[in-house]
Amino acid sequence: MRLAIAQLNTTVGDLEGNRTLILDAHREAAKQGADLVLYPELVTCGYPPQDLVTRPDFVSAVAQLNHHLAESLSAGPAAVFGTLEGAAKGASRPVHNSAWVVDGGRILGRHDKILLPAYDVFDESRTFEPGGEAQPVEIRGQSVGIAICEDLWTLPVPGQPPYPRQPGKELVDKGATLILCPSASPFHEGRHLVREQVFCEHSRQWGVPLALANLVGGNTELIFDGRSFLVKPDGNFLRLPTFESAVFCVDELSDSQDEVGQQGEALADALILGIQDFLGKCGLQKVVLGLSGGIDSAVVAVLATAALGAENVTGVAMPGPYSSAGALTDAEELAKNLGIEFEVVSIEETYQKMHTDLEPLLGSGDWGVAQENLQSRLRGNILMTIANRTGAMVLATGNKSELSVGYCTLYGDMCGGLAPLGDVSKQGVYQLARLNRFQGQIPISTIDKPPSAELAPDQVDTDSLPPYDQLDAILTAWIEERCSFAEIVARGIPEESVRHVIRLIELSEHKRRQSAPILRVTPRAYGVGRRVPIARSLDGWQYRSQTPGGETGA
Repeated sequence: MRLAIAQLNTTVGDLEGNRTLILDAHREAAKQGADLVLYPELVTCGYPPQDLVTRPDFVSAVAQLNHHLAESLSAGPAAVFGTLEGAAKGASRPVHNSAWVVDGGRILGRHDKILLPAYDVFDESRTFEPGGEAQPVEIRGQSVGIAICEDLWTLPVPGQPPYPRQPGKELVDKGATLILCPSASPFHEGRHLVREQVFCEHSRQWGVPLALANLVGGNTELIFDGRSFLVKPDGNFLRLPTFESAVFCVDELSDSQDEVGQQGEALADALILGIQDFLGKCGLQKVVLGLSGGIDSAVVAVLATAALGAENVTGVAMPGPYSSAGALTDAEELAKNLGIEFEVVSIEETYQKMHTDLEPLLGSGDWGVAQENLQSRLRGNILMTIANRTGAMVLATGNKSELSVGYCTLYGDMCGGLAPLGDVSKQGVYQLARLNRFQGQIPISTIDKPPSAELAPDQVDTDSLPPYDQLDAILTAWIEERCSFAEIVARGIPEESVRHVIRLIELSEHKRRQSAPILRVTPRAYGVGRRVPIARSLDGWQYRSQTPGGETGA
């Protein structure tokens, strides 16, 4: 059987647009002589549909689309496409996450996803009814098993639950000689290696080829990298392109190697695609952002320009009373290098007037952090006003390191419709800035100077925070690896630094809850995959360490 895999960039809720993508891919597969086309998970309605599936009118519209596709795909190859299927009356949840098998205008079979993930960014068990038995389907003389995404994630994988059954193995035991997997497996750095390892091991153990069709593109916080593939039991492997839509016949296999490039290349590609699709799928074209002359705003400007084009990006420098002499120069040079629109709006006069107006209430002199935040909030107001007037979206420029410890200002530098770097550490930001593809765009002085918010005289970030290499090590251990206080200290990081950082993380949860949406690029991003109560105790268990006797002590 000549199999084609179609990895497509769908939009949640855009049923007509997704239908067009499916039909276009079907025609392309027919041109390539395919007998069967495999499409991604929930390709008809987009992934993740979340609570849209609780709307009967939405489910009804998808049902109509399913039958239309069955008729429209009557000519040429057979098709396996992921979609919604209404659950039986009396089921506890309204729909199944399903896959339809159609050929010649006929519905040959259907598979309902059995294993519903409920970890990290996934919450499928809340909205989808699980499937029952897995049965192969006869497609043009071959016994084919359909297993949707998580149905095949049944090997031990860190951070994922063990499952009591293996739907893929059940299909093979019932005679399937080929396993097809419609998938919506989101990107984070290194995830594709785990994905491929799991499928290669299944293929080897079960003795059948496995094909996976993965989504590509950004949908809100999630970014899908494509990288669909076919693997055979002997290890022969073919991978489709990364971060782009594609339709390929995969009957003739050759060894495939992952792309070779600088560390951070995949991260840059993911963020660019995430920005592009977030704006495009929200019906917007233009962005505005503050250019401070610092590394974070510079990298966001570079990514936004790559995603949207220079004509759709406006950078605004907003010098204040403590801005350094080189900040404005660096911001202007960056804008010139990128070819983006550049504006300068000073906040100094407005800041001084507000300070004076508030002195009867707050007193004269230095107000400390309130004085610093006033400057940041003035800048946020300016950007939001420009965005309102021009129809642009504000991009927040803060990084994960800052957001983790609350080194950011609510309604100030946190303003925006999207935070592209909200899941990128400070060290990751520097890694992006140094990529070869961005050479000559970011001024060297921006990269080399000590990071500073420039909200107080001679301020640098290390006045309030540990050095970023130490800070990022603590954050990775606490947030992504979920290490204990004692485990982090055991890595040689000073106890007081660990205690200080953990407390800042816990104190800042209310800020993160009000953050702009964050593009997920690590295994543990802030957003839908992390739920921590705001109102809770901040002392006690976080700082417990192991005593020599093995008991837990304060």
